Amino acid sequence: MSNTGKDTNASSTPSFIAALVTAGITVGVFTGVWLILHGRRTLDRVFQPRVMLAPDAKRPEPLPSGTFSFWRDIFSTPDSAIIVANGVDAYLFVRYLKVFGLQMLVPYVILSFAVCIPIS
Repeated sequence: MSNTGKDTNASSTPSFIAALVTAGITVGVFTGVWLILHGRRTLDRVFQPRVMLAPDAKRPEPLPSGTFSFWRDIFSTPDSAIIVANGVDAYLFVRYLKVFGLQMLVPYVILSFAVCIPIS
């Protein structure tokens, strides 16, 4: 049987807000740290290890240093080049991003906004 009455603890709005604020602060801090550290050329061995450490035959072109400009290169690189440089796992991940992210998620978000937020 389920507990009812005085023995149960109900979730309250303040506890939900506290969890939401904590998660938002955590995401904000980690995103800020990533944005600061990603652009540094001294950390290429961390963020682009294949450019520095791979054999010359499998070494890919370095990604651009902009904060969001590397996404364009990721999506415009031919699939065969990704397989040669990084292997099948990286190819499947980029394929997942292309299919799920661009072809399914973006239209779904646009449709959701069109339905949920009517333009007055």
